[in-house]
Amino acid sequence: MNQLTTIFLGPQGSGKGTHASLFEADLKRLDPGRKIVHFEMGKNLRELASQDTYTSKLMHDVINRGELVPFNISSSVLSSYLIKNMQGDEHLIIDGFPRSETQMDVVDTTMSFYKRENPTIVHINISDEIGLARLLVRGRADDTEENIRRRLAWTRAEWDKIVLRLQKNPIYKVLEINGDNTIEEVHTEILAGLGLS
Repeated sequence: MNQLTTIFLGPQGSGKGTHASLFEADLKRLDPGRKIVHFEMGKNLRELASQDTYTSKLMHDVINRGELVPFNISSSVLSSYLIKNMQGDEHLIIDGFPRSETQMDVVDTTMSFYKRENPTIVHINISDEIGLARLLVRGRADDTEENIRRRLAWTRAEWDKIVLRLQKNPIYKVLEINGDNTIEEVHTEILAGLGLS
């Protein structure tokens, strides 16, 4: 199969991390000889926040307040990960970036620099109430109702701009996925949209 570049986007609680991991497992089964680079923004930010540096302490505070991580930090985390892991012929999965319209320039230049042709955006959309319910069950320390609602508010403020910009750019294919459905239904819809079912 051809080299694939797939970016999973969606509000908190949409299941984008779950579906990115399921998709990675599918790629391993369908194309066992090819390496997969799977970048998870949330995981990498939490790892940074857990370290013993001044930046990590500031990051920890930002995450605990439910605020958006500054542009320069999230962009640097993505860039550092790709510099260390990209080799040229791998499948690339990006989970949770971009999170704001200003980060789209990073995505565009990254796709161009690494010569990633025809990336697919898997946009998993859910209602705020379903997102809130799922995140409260998840039980992470920063998942208070107040923090979740704050994150969902800034996500909604940026999301329409991001998706519109992606849809206007002919290099991207945007799949709109209903994340309110079951994990199995969403997974089936994603594979069908990617032509892999």
